Amino acid sequence: MRQLSTVTAIAAARMRRLLPPLAAFTLLPGVAALAPAAPAVAAPWQLERSDVVTVPGPEGDDYRVMISWPEGDPPAGGWPVLWLLDGETHFPTATLMARRTGRGRGGASRPAGIIVAIEAGPVRRRSRDYTPSVAGYAIPGGVPGTGLPTGGADAFLTFLEKDVRPLVERRWRTDPARQTLMGHSFGGLLALHALARGKAWTRYVAISPSLWFGNGVIRQELEQANLPAGRSLLIAHGDAERGGRGEANAAASPETLAADLTARGVKARYELLVGQSHGSTMAAAMGDGIAIAFAAEAP
Repeated sequence: MRQLSTVTAIAAARMRRLLPPLAAFTLLPGVAALAPAAPAVAAPWQLERSDVVTVPGPEGDDYRVMISWPEGDPPAGGWPVLWLLDGETHFPTATLMARRTGRGRGGASRPAGIIVAIEAGPVRRRSRDYTPSVAGYAIPGGVPGTGLPTGGADAFLTFLEKDVRPLVERRWRTDPARQTLMGHSFGGLLALHALARGKAWTRYVAISPSLWFGNGVIRQELEQANLPAGRSLLIAHGDAERGGRGEANAAASPETLAADLTARGVKARYELLVGQSHGSTMAAAMGDGIAIAFAAEAP
C-alpha cells in the first residue's frame, strides 16, 4: 500500500507540472474546452529613450509633451527637431519609423533627430488651438468641431515657442536651422498659419490641411505675409479625400497653393497620396515628414 501511495503521489505531481492551475482557466457553460483567463496584471509596452513631461498651457490646460531622442552625441550643429501635432496619436509611429529608417545598410547611420510630440487633447481644445482667429466665423455642420470655439492658434504657437522649446533646449543641443512643424487636417492648417506668421520653424509639413476653414482664410494670410527666406514646405493630400484632391475649387487646391508659394520664394512641394483618404494621409506621409525634418539640407 505504501508503494502504491508513492506511485500515486509521483503521478499527481507530474500532472500538476503539466497542467496549469485551474484558476488560470475560465469554464464557459456548454463549452467543453478550457480557455485561459486574462492575466491579472499586464506589463505595458515601453519606448526606450523617451520621456513624457506635462507643461501648463496658456488657457490653464495641462499638455503632455512626448519626446524621443537618438543614441549617441548630436552632430556639430545640434540635433534637428520634428515638432509633431496630435502627438498622442502619432508619437509611437513617428519614433519607431525614424529609428528604423535611421539604420542604414551595413550599420551605416543615416540622419536622426529629436521628436517632440504635443498632445492635442479633446476635440474642443484641438479646435481652439489649431485654428486662426476669424471674426464671426463658426465651423460649419458636418465636420469635427462644429459649434466649438476657434481662434487660439497664435496663443498656442507662442506656448510652443516660449514654454516647450526652452524645455527641450535645456536638455539637448538642437539645430535652429532644422526645426520642422508637422500636422494633419487642423494641424496642417496650423503649420501653414505658423509659416504665414513667420514663426521660428524652418520647415513645414502640412498633410490634408483644412484649407476650407474660415472660408479660405489661410490663403489670404499667406498672400499677405512677408514670408521669411529659407523656408521649405511639403503639402500633401490624398486622392480619396472628399472632392478628389480635397478641394472642389481648383484655385484653392493644395497643389495650386504649393505652386504659388514656390513663386514667392518658399521651397514648396506638393504630393498627391494615391489611395489615401483623409484619415490615412498622415500615416502615409510620415516617412516623408521624417526625411524632411532630419535631412542635412532643406529638401
